[in-house]
Amino acid sequence: MDAEKTTWVLINFLTNAIKFSQLQTVIEVSAYPKDNAVEFSVLDHGGGIDEKYLPRIFDRYFKVPGAQERSGTGLGLAISKEFIEAQGGAIWVKSRLGEGSKFGFVLQTAT
Repeated sequence: MDAEKTTWVLINFLTNAIKFSQLQTVIEVSAYPKDNAVEFSVLDHGGGIDEKYLPRIFDRYFKVPGAQERSGTGLGLAISKEFIEAQGGAIWVKSRLGEGSKFGFVLQTAT
């Protein structure tokens, strides 16, 4: 694993979770072994993302229409995807409107 790039992705996920959640909301961070890999995830209980936007969420410059984001370029998740896939990993998102979002990735461990 590239520790610097992996840390960058986790910080990006956490920053987004904080940005799109209400004050005093719990944000859950997980890391656990899965077969010969480690899965990391960040779960927020914010407003969630409409299902129709999920296929584009990792596209460069894509921002969810109507999201109350004060800043950002729409590059963070695209860069996250590039960093994880360059390490042979997979990145994903699960989200439902009104229920929050869970962003995660899986990276193979050394054998």
